[in-house]
Amino acid sequence: MWRFLFFVHQIPMEEIQMLDDRLKKVASFIEGDTFLDIGSDHAYLPIYAVKNRMVQKAICGEVVKGPYESTVENIRIHGLADRIEARFGSGLEVVSGDDDIDSITICGMGGPLIADILRSGFKNVNGKPRLVLQPNTYSYPVRRVLQEMGYTITDETVLRHGRHYYEIIVADQGEASYDEKALMFGPVNLRRREDAFIQKQERELEHQRRILANLEVNSAKHGKMDEIREIIDLLEEVLQDEGS
Repeated sequence: MWRFLFFVHQIPMEEIQMLDDRLKKVASFIEGDTFLDIGSDHAYLPIYAVKNRMVQKAICGEVVKGPYESTVENIRIHGLADRIEARFGSGLEVVSGDDDIDSITICGMGGPLIADILRSGFKNVNGKPRLVLQPNTYSYPVRRVLQEMGYTITDETVLRHGRHYYEIIVADQGEASYDEKALMFGPVNLRRREDAFIQKQERELEHQRRILANLEVNSAKHGKMDEIREIIDLLEEVLQDEGS
């Protein structure tokens, strides 16, 4: 991410619209001169960040051959091969000892997969770059692994896009200890209580109530019902706790 470009591209309107609000918000959290985007999906985020002078250089990691080839081609089409490098490999295995990375983005994957990528591959990363993570589902394991890695959650937000809610978690170097509620919902989310966060929990509460009602009628799995009741109690507590 080299912050000062030697020339400025004219950005066509269709390219400005290339990212949805979710990835534009992710881009706003990137810091430093060089960032690594894991699971880059056509390099949309790196191209946006470089062309809008948010960074100087980017590295794209892609483990699937087709998307990797599309990433390489998209970088070429936009004339950014000198600033964006595509690497083929699994997760953080694409990082080398010579890389000086300021931020890492991992977006559009399930929370358990993001946690596994960090846990299994972070040994390849020099230093403690900022992490900007956007799990599509189940963010609990992401926060847990951040805590294990010596990271503290410095920012969080929830975005609504159509029927979907997306969480973005930003973490920087620093020890932190979170209780179960903070790991599940996010310490910053609980403090800020943004509208989209509250709406997400309200919808989840209704979803869990429907699951419980169905189990009560059609199942003898009392352990599962007890588990759902615990989730419902926690959701109700979060929604009622205006002081969080």
